Amino acid sequence: MLPETDSKTVLAAAMAANAFLTALLALLIKRDFRRLGRASWAAAVWSGIAMHGHALATFLIAWLDRGSLYAPAAWSAAAGGALAGTGLFIIVLGRRAYASRARVYGLREDELIERGVYRRTRNPQYAGYGVMFAGAAIAAGSSLAFVFAGVFALLIHVYITWVEEPHLKRAFGAEYDAYCARVGRYFRL
Repeated sequence: MLPETDSKTVLAAAMAANAFLTALLALLIKRDFRRLGRASWAAAVWSGIAMHGHALATFLIAWLDRGSLYAPAAWSAAAGGALAGTGLFIIVLGRRAYASRARVYGLREDELIERGVYRRTRNPQYAGYGVMFAGAAIAAGSSLAFVFAGVFALLIHVYITWVEEPHLKRAFGAEYDAYCARVGRYFRL
């Protein structure tokens, strides 16, 4: 087994590689949306691996890097755990509103989802992952987990504005414009 410091280095390098590959994935999905009107199976599988891999790696890096920013304490465990749980809850609500695993991964683009949590945010699953990652970083007092939560938020924002929103505008037109006017990209407070 690798020493903890080497494990953090390897994991940080893997997460950086995942971020780079995710940028390539965005190009593939953008092409799929234009050609197919939905994501291809290859892109859907890749996006699932990338998203879930990033989630697992974020929790692992938070654990390995715990205490690098401040010593974890009861307050950080409670606050971080509450945030992580809230993020997970938002993700579940988003998936439930989609009512189809195929829609979650972009394989089915037949309906503009405006029910459930989608009445409050246009991107509950992405927002939920971001909140969950921030919660893990707070709970662990991990500077690296905060960095990777920020990288995730930046990559997702670029993906949403450069790939997803233009596709939804093409697919749903004025209906999507009206939805955007009513509902914030993340959460309208």
